[in-house]
Amino acid sequence: MRKNGRWKEKILAAGLALAMAAGLGACGSASGSASSGSSVTGTSGAAVSGSTDAAAVQTGDDIVNIAFTDTVGTVNPLNMDVTFINYYATSMMFLPLVSFNNKYEPDYLLAESITTDDNQTFKVKLKDNAAWSDGEPVTSDDVIYTILKFTCPAVANPNFDFTPFKGFNDDGTSPEGATEIEGIHKTDDKNLEFICKEHMSLNTFLNNVATWVCILPKHAIEDIPDDQLLTDSWFSHPDVVDGPYFLDDYDPAHYVSYHANENYFEGAPKIPKINFRIMQGSEILAGLKSGEIDMVHPSSSIPIEDREAVENLEGFTTKYTDNIINEMTLFNTSKEYLSDPKVRQAIIYAIDRDTIVKQLLNGQGEVTDGFICSGSPFYNEGKTKLSYDPEKAKQLLEEAGWDSSQTLQYYVSSSDSTAVKAAQLVQQYLQNVGVKIEINTVDFATLMTIGGTDEEDFFSVQYTITPNDYWADIKNLIDVQDFSWSGGYYNEKVDADLAKTQETTDDTELKNLYNEIEEQVIEDAPMFPMYFQSNLGVVSDRLKNVTPSFYGAFDNIQEWSV
Repeated sequence: MRKNGRWKEKILAAGLALAMAAGLGACGSASGSASSGSSVTGTSGAAVSGSTDAAAVQTGDDIVNIAFTDTVGTVNPLNMDVTFINYYATSMMFLPLVSFNNKYEPDYLLAESITTDDNQTFKVKLKDNAAWSDGEPVTSDDVIYTILKFTCPAVANPNFDFTPFKGFNDDGTSPEGATEIEGIHKTDDKNLEFICKEHMSLNTFLNNVATWVCILPKHAIEDIPDDQLLTDSWFSHPDVVDGPYFLDDYDPAHYVSYHANENYFEGAPKIPKINFRIMQGSEILAGLKSGEIDMVHPSSSIPIEDREAVENLEGFTTKYTDNIINEMTLFNTSKEYLSDPKVRQAIIYAIDRDTIVKQLLNGQGEVTDGFICSGSPFYNEGKTKLSYDPEKAKQLLEEAGWDSSQTLQYYVSSSDSTAVKAAQLVQQYLQNVGVKIEINTVDFATLMTIGGTDEEDFFSVQYTITPNDYWADIKNLIDVQDFSWSGGYYNEKVDADLAKTQETTDDTELKNLYNEIEEQVIEDAPMFPMYFQSNLGVVSDRLKNVTPSFYGAFDNIQEWSV
């Protein structure tokens, strides 16, 4: 499943791949994560543009150019990270079992259905018509092969963890040379079962395993040795795919170029050629005006100052996403002076987050506490709110015996211009209640290595979690007693309730559990959302059957037309 354990490995890998908030998860997402699922996002400053390669700048009536502002770490499914751009770039060629749509419901791609009777055994039925481009059927053997290679010691993708399933080693790898494993059982060519060691909710299975593992053709690549799977040239120009498009070429900082799979089992795509254009957010407005860009995926970062102009462009339709991108702010609770929840709550009370949303996001965001956004089916309108109250902040600091002579180290990503501006306001608000902070703006990769270490006292990062499943991210953000972004914060009630979310099959009980967890998190305040924001998606009016949604935008790409 998508990993949210071994955080040092995961976050370093995500940071380097992104130079970029998954959502499970968008955040990434910290959103480029990624994801259904969470994802971590570094914003547009990390992308490099200006390539003169023809594949990067082609335009024409039968070509569609889609803008992204995150770099592509890889197009090899075995090496993919938890960023949205990586997920979309890979799944154009190799489909996962399911995807999630803009209603946060599963769209079944390779799978016909996924069910469980006991939250331990998951029955997967593949679509009867699911087939590879060479006519061979997609089978259970392909699914098992992909996961065994994904987890073999020579690959051991650090962003994913299969330890919950029987037969996998304690580090999440499969036994060396394994061709079968106890935790994934083939029933027949189109049916298989995943068998867990402990309980796992269907939502968690769908969001982590079924969505993020892109299936490979065993018959086409089974002769590649394990130690060459990450370097073999086949993955740069695969000649067998089950997705709607073949890869033509890619430059991780500039573009990914595709041509249509005429044998796509869901129907040949109507658009012959698709290009993902990697560009800086500040270049998007000009690209739309010139006709160079036909669509902007909302995981991309259009600068706030350009959004009104983009919305007013003729010939384009714009759409804001739900407020699902969390400017997540985490305290290092391992620091003695931040170990008292009163101090952490005081910092939250001291910040006028509503003003930040109005001034810096032009109102395209919301302030809510905890970790559940208003678009989630688990959202509780009656949740506790730590609203702006500087007098309350001063009272709590006094009760905690706060030493106003010390200076807290606050980190934000230098590529997130909104977060940098917000940090200036945060500094002023905290100074007003007697808390001094030093703002540290660092590149995204550096931020990912600093979180949870002695270098920082608190930091903010864009983080997107799919709003219908919070287990994996919350489990490892605030329920780890050693290393975590919250400095090892741990609460026994939170831990117990998180376990219950994996056991229940009742939606009402699940919502109640998440609400109880969230209330405890608000009370203990190991983290808080500076704000939730929405991103802007754009699509040219020349494109038909296209919705620029955060999730599921490409699920019907074979139906797109110009």
